[in-house]
Amino acid sequence: MRKLLLTALLLLVICSVAANSQNKTRPSRDNKVEEELMQLERDWSAAYITHDAATVTRVLGDDYVGIDGRGIVTNKAQEIEDVQAPKPGTPPPPFLTLAESVVDMKVRVYGKLAVVNGRVIEKVRNKDREIEVQYRRTTVWVKRQRGWQCVSFHGSRILDPPK
Repeated sequence: MRKLLLTALLLLVICSVAANSQNKTRPSRDNKVEEELMQLERDWSAAYITHDAATVTRVLGDDYVGIDGRGIVTNKAQEIEDVQAPKPGTPPPPFLTLAESVVDMKVRVYGKLAVVNGRVIEKVRNKDREIEVQYRRTTVWVKRQRGWQCVSFHGSRILDPPK
C-alpha cells in the first residue's frame, strides 16, 4: 500500500511539473505588462523624432539586433548614433522621418520574454516631397534587472497600406 501511495504521489508531482511547464509556453494576459511594453514601443518610436538618445539607450539591450524594412542590420551602438540630431550647419538628410506612430499593437508575454507586433505609420520627407510609409514590426523584449529591454526588431514595409 505504501509503495502504491508513493507511486501515485510521484505521478502527481510529474504531472504537475509537466502541466506547469506547458503553461510557460503559452502567452499570459497581464494588462499592466502589456501597457508597459506598448508605452516602451511608443517611447522608442518618439525618441527618433525628438533625438532622444537616452531613451534608445535605455530600451535597447546591449545584445540588440535590428533589421529594418530594407534588410539593413543594426546593433545598439548604430541605433544610438542614428537617433542623434544632425550637427549644426550640416545639410538635412535626403530621407527624414517627420512623425511616427505605432498602432494595432498585440503583446504576448511568456514570463520574462515578450513579443510585440504592430503597424507603424510614418510621415517622411524624401528629398523634397512628403510621403506616408507604413510597415509591420515585430519586437522581442526581455525582462532584465533594469526593466524590459528590446533585443530584436524586424520591420517589413507594407506596399499596399490599409486605409
